Amino acid sequence: HNVFRLCKLIITGMSIIPAIATICIIRLTPRISKEYAGLLILLIINATVFDVYSQFIFDPQYIMPYLCVYREAPLLHIPLSPAWGFIIWVMLVALNVPLYGACYMYRHQLILPPYSSLKLNPKVFIAAVIAIAVLSLSYGFPYSVSFEISMQTKM
Repeated sequence: HNVFRLCKLIITGMSIIPAIATICIIRLTPRISKEYAGLLILLIINATVFDVYSQFIFDPQYIMPYLCVYREAPLLHIPLSPAWGFIIWVMLVALNVPLYGACYMYRHQLILPPYSSLKLNPKVFIAAVIAIAVLSLSYGFPYSVSFEISMQTKM
């Protein structure tokens, strides 16, 4: 059991090191705009936070057909029910959607001609990303409802 905990710690630590190196490369590349570099860095940070959360805090026990009903042996003992742990886990995955969407829209806006009708105002761009983020962050709550219903029908 302690061997698995040590392996989780080492593997998660090893995933943080390339993330830091990638962030440094993005920051030091002069050809990338600051806005796009910021979006790429947010993607790297979100992936790293997801990895740390999955290994240290949530640590789901993957049992079929009910995924993430139990927490196995988290390294950080934060009082968190499996349902809420799963909601946060899904929300971290879904948070990639607005980040990738913002990267796509930013690159798309760069290649458009200056007077194109598809060119977005920066306020519209930000509002679209925020709307996508709100929808993505609310994505985990239906899993809570289905989790509660499935647990009640089992009893």
